[in-house]
Amino acid sequence: MGFKKFITKKALQMKGVSADQAEEIAKQLEENPEIANSLKALESNREVKELFEKITKEIEEKKKGGMNEQYAALLVMKKYQAEVLKHREALMPLMSLMQK
Repeated sequence: MGFKKFITKKALQMKGVSADQAEEIAKQLEENPEIANSLKALESNREVKELFEKITKEIEEKKKGGMNEQYAALLVMKKYQAEVLKHREALMPLMSLMQK
């Protein structure tokens, strides 16, 4: 395992991603460096960044209120579904990583 892959995997795990999913994402990033470039471009998209900050904040609030994380994420994502779809082209590299 390369150093970059190892660091990516550990960083994802620190963010709460399961070990298996972190391994798969790190592998995909190592094999497809163009995905990493696409993700960097996504990070500089102010609208998308603000949207995901709102989503994250609302999920965390629901979790603090005692709601299951998966259910909270489902409710919040449903609420913002139209906005996420608006940015679907920019989000495609991220979605492809999450589906594998």
